Amino acid sequence: MQKNLCKTIYSEWVLRNSLYWMSAIAHWKIDESDEHWLVSFEGWNDEVEFEFERLLNDYKLREKLQAHTGQVRTSIIDNVLRSIDSRLAE
Repeated sequence: MQKNLCKTIYSEWVLRNSLYWMSAIAHWKIDESDEHWLVSFEGWNDEVEFEFERLLNDYKLREKLQAHTGQVRTSIIDNVLRSIDSRLAE
């Protein structure tokens, strides 16, 4: 079974993270064209399809959350590092 996924909808990060977890369920192969990711699965069935779609949705949501929270996370990290640095300087 081959799935064609539009690159404008699914980033490489989303796809590769999803496929990493799919390795425990099914063998897969990835190729690409200019506009699509071409993913072939060995042993395709409803369970494999459901899990792949679930992972794609999960990682797409994670990607959106990372984009919206990146500045806050960077600020927290900077504050923690400054705090550690000031404690070490004492």
